[in-house]
Amino acid sequence: VRQRSFAAATDMLLPCTSQRGVAGWRNYVPPKAFAVQAVQRGRISHGQRARLSSRRLETRAILLKSPERASITSVDGASTSQSVDLVKEEILVPSHFTWTGEGTTVEVWGSWNGWGKAVKMHCSGPGQPHRAIIPIPVGGHEYKFRVDGAWRISVKESTVNSNEGHLNNFRVVHPTLAFEIPAPDAQSVWVVGDWDNWQYMLPLAKDPSTGMWRGATHLRPGQYCWQYVLDGRVVHDPDTESGLYPGRGLVNMAWSVDQLLFRIFYCTGWEDTHLMFRRGTPGSPPSGPFTRMRMVSASSRGNELGRWFTGVVVPSGEEGETLEFYLTNGKSGADLKEDRPSRSASGAGASGQPGGGAGDKHAGGPVYTLPRAGSFKLSWGSIRPFPRGAEPRFMLVSDIDGTMIGEHGDPAQYASSRRFRDYWESGPALAGSILVFNTGRSLGQVKELLRTQPDVAQPDAMIVAVGTKVFINLEEVGRGKTTGSGWVEDMEWTNSLDVGWNLATVRRHARRLIDQHGGSGALSVLDDGSEHQHRFSFSADVSIVGDVVKHMSESCARDGLEVRLIASGNGSHRYVDCVPMSAGKEKALQYLRAKYELPEHYVVAAGDSGNDILMLEGDHPAIVVGNAQAELLGWLTRQPQGGKVVLADAFYADGILEGLARHGLY
Repeated sequence: VRQRSFAAATDMLLPCTSQRGVAGWRNYVPPKAFAVQAVQRGRISHGQRARLSSRRLETRAILLKSPERASITSVDGASTSQSVDLVKEEILVPSHFTWTGEGTTVEVWGSWNGWGKAVKMHCSGPGQPHRAIIPIPVGGHEYKFRVDGAWRISVKESTVNSNEGHLNNFRVVHPTLAFEIPAPDAQSVWVVGDWDNWQYMLPLAKDPSTGMWRGATHLRPGQYCWQYVLDGRVVHDPDTESGLYPGRGLVNMAWSVDQLLFRIFYCTGWEDTHLMFRRGTPGSPPSGPFTRMRMVSASSRGNELGRWFTGVVVPSGEEGETLEFYLTNGKSGADLKEDRPSRSASGAGASGQPGGGAGDKHAGGPVYTLPRAGSFKLSWGSIRPFPRGAEPRFMLVSDIDGTMIGEHGDPAQYASSRRFRDYWESGPALAGSILVFNTGRSLGQVKELLRTQPDVAQPDAMIVAVGTKVFINLEEVGRGKTTGSGWVEDMEWTNSLDVGWNLATVRRHARRLIDQHGGSGALSVLDDGSEHQHRFSFSADVSIVGDVVKHMSESCARDGLEVRLIASGNGSHRYVDCVPMSAGKEKALQYLRAKYELPEHYVVAAGDSGNDILMLEGDHPAIVVGNAQAELLGWLTRQPQGGKVVLADAFYADGILEGLARHGLY
């Protein structure tokens, strides 16, 4: 990796003084609404460093033999060789890839070498994730995992649609964490850290003129800890931020922070979009040829203009850098269409619609200018700031009835849903945020709603049957073009509910209860577990709901079953669901949060009724919409008024938008 890339990364490091970070909260990124409470640390003495330096490291290492080859080699010399031909670029940055799902043989393929060759990932033992560290050219890259011969994406990272119609993962590689330690007499210096559970080492490069060893890597934003290995001795640098790490002693620590990049989001009716750009600096206007970048399709369903494309340019590191650009449809000759500022006045080509013409050559004609790095939208010939595009993705988990949609029979039932859909597709979806529906409805009922009501936003995942089933949309065309046919049940979640659950026992106790109220019409069975094997559902007169809950809880407990009874609805009858104690809306929410690897403060729950209480009282931000039922409002008044749960004034999906704004996530 070039030295200038390390210097750029070093300028961006933030001092780490968070006590919680040492305990392993390494994916924590402080949002606007949840500031870190810093705890000042004491300095580490040189004597402590000397006591630590004698400990030997037992780990594997990544050895970069050349810019074109990468091999995994153990410290003791046992080799598990693997290599990959890499694109020859000026700057290569080691980037970390992890596959945590099932699989025996896992490879990662990517656009950094034209999808020409795979890198086989390494697993350190049963139950451990597969990992690989690959030196990759700076810039945006698509990639995908091949697990036991099947192509898979990881939900833990953002996805895009390739121009060939495939759903791929996507990341922008650039130095986010830099390392530097003086060791003029050392023969080799490596760095090992908690980003991969201390499993692999990265080599540093020596500057002979100063004796300084330097290196950098690309990591997800968060706080990380590491140690240096000097000729086999484990040390830390006492001149940089240090602390104690459980089980490892003294470590260095810092934040990995994304650079401020040039991000351009463009909405168009073109089938393909290319970004033509060149850089400039103050006092040195952009000149020379334009660089062509093929933009990728964002995870959005678009709007009346077409679909959204995104392109990311990594700054060179020059202070005050600017970017000039225009866009084309990737064609040539008479088929070429361009979007340049001169055409925006007439509307031709400014929005990327056919008719832009091909009158200008690549090097001629007016261009758009970004005066600084940042996130911007270009639509209808106008550039607008779009800060959300550069911020971490978040997960919105919303109830459907009474929250995402209005009351049944209301002529304006889906009016707020449409406003939310338009906001989501032109905002959070572009940044890779995740929309989850958490509902008592079945999968079939939700699919029918989405099929018949296009005003309702398309979710990425669904929690149905009051938290007893989880489905994820894995359709190959991606969320942007999904037809609703790609819903796949998460069997890991389903199988986990078998513990402590016996449907036959629950049915036996339910029959006794039905016999007790037989013929009165006060109690009936809605689902005896035939549709959802981890749920038994009643319809109960409001006067006997308490008796139903008490009878089922006590009867099942006598047989050694721990069950959860959830009452919901309004009117003369209530729904009463009997589910495993490990199920429920909040339990399923937490399962998905862990699956997508999101911290609590980037998960927001929204609801309107009593059966949403469990997910609203979780350790994450929450929204109660303005039309909330009396039971939920009563619960809310008994809660600490600290801002974790906000009560919106607006109704239905408008209340969700208000709540996101008040939580600083709009």
